[in-house]
Amino acid sequence: MPHMREQYNDTTLRKAFSFTVVRNPWTRMVSGYRDKLSDEDTQGGDKRSIGVRIVQEMRGVTDSVVKTEKLYPTFAEYASWIVKHRGNINVHFSPQFGTLCVPKAKYDIVVPLEYAGPLGGEVLKRINANNTSVLGSYDQSSDPRLQKSALYAKEWLSELDPDVVEQLYSIYKTDFTLLNYSNFSHPDFPLPLYDE
Repeated sequence: MPHMREQYNDTTLRKAFSFTVVRNPWTRMVSGYRDKLSDEDTQGGDKRSIGVRIVQEMRGVTDSVVKTEKLYPTFAEYASWIVKHRGNINVHFSPQFGTLCVPKAKYDIVVPLEYAGPLGGEVLKRINANNTSVLGSYDQSSDPRLQKSALYAKEWLSELDPDVVEQLYSIYKTDFTLLNYSNFSHPDFPLPLYDE
């Protein structure tokens, strides 16, 4: 596949409509764990090699033990592993700031996933699409505060050692600041905070 700069000139790229979809760092972290690493029947296993590595590092067991016994990392092990590697890990688990290419990339619209239904209309119109799943997994009729990953985030993060939570927050601090997202203890979690 040709590189974008080979396909289009600078003028075309400057005029192009650009958007990105972002997510609360806590729910993104929980969702990444559930979707890629957990042993949930409806989730997990997509990044099995990373899960094996987490179990090996955090429990000190060999590759064969992890695979034979079908061991999966706990959320606490996953959180500690992120802290251990300071967020420098697979793109699914790294801070969003790094993939947004800020300040070089200029976005016409930044859509919080939690508001993809109501705020996505302009994006859909501009890209000639009508399916909100293009913007993410949130169902526009569902309150993001009641989504499974938000509920799990509140529960699982409150069970972690406070030092681990503080270190995780420092890893994702730029995401929280840049995107103005609420913390898991806030009543409107996982929604972005807006000044009234």
